[in-house]
Amino acid sequence: MPKIRVDDSLELVYEVDDFTDPWKSADTIMLVHGGLKPKDLYYAWVPTLARHLRVIRPYMRGHWGSSPAPEGYRWSVEGLVSDLKNFMDALGLEQVHYVGESLGGTIGYNFAYRYPERLKTLTIANSPGPTLKGHRMSVLLDSLKKVGVARTIDFLFNTHSEETTGTPGMDAWYIREAKKNPLAASLGYLGAAADLDLDLESFLKGIRVPTLLLTGSEYSSLLTVEEAQHFRDLIPRAKLVVIPGVKFIAVVSAPEKCAGEVLRFIAEQPGN
Repeated sequence: MPKIRVDDSLELVYEVDDFTDPWKSADTIMLVHGGLKPKDLYYAWVPTLARHLRVIRPYMRGHWGSSPAPEGYRWSVEGLVSDLKNFMDALGLEQVHYVGESLGGTIGYNFAYRYPERLKTLTIANSPGPTLKGHRMSVLLDSLKKVGVARTIDFLFNTHSEETTGTPGMDAWYIREAKKNPLAASLGYLGAAADLDLDLESFLKGIRVPTLLLTGSEYSSLLTVEEAQHFRDLIPRAKLVVIPGVKFIAVVSAPEKCAGEVLRFIAEQPGN
């Protein structure tokens, strides 16, 4: 996997998949993972997207080969947004289509708010919003500190045992891979979002990037359909797609459907 220096303290590992026609100019789409998720969270999106777009999947600070945070580093959403902006700068990317799942979506909201000129579209999947203040992050952080990553993942699945992929073998794969997340980076990533406090309504009204919200009809532990509808109504240029029958993270449970909706949304924008 390639790696690129972003600043004095950070090299980001990333993956690139590009099966677009070489004689054509193709946009780039950046897929950003959430916290405590499998490294290959978006693996099944790639075949659908990469024929039409250059697909880049960066691994956030401290995750899967990217530089760990230096001693004394203060994790923050602002810093994580800057990491991705600097990553784009290092690659010479003026604009991208952004997709973020869960915490990756939280970072995406904040990226779009601060640097709208750098995003062509924003897709948010299964994210509770631009701030997690008052969300269940404190419970997760306490669990990580006390019992580590593996037992915290078990806690999550035992707490939400009704939310499963419904695909034989997939739940076991998801749990096994999620347990490989690094502890220090997970604490930092989740802690950054938990510390951010925003006026949700005024913040969402200030997002001017065309925004697609994706969620499953029966998945509620991070975002209910009613909350997603409320977010859609607040963001000026937003569209909500609720995927029927999905009881788990739609990114994993319905990857081809999600990727297809992203392509459709991009095609709907003026100039495409």
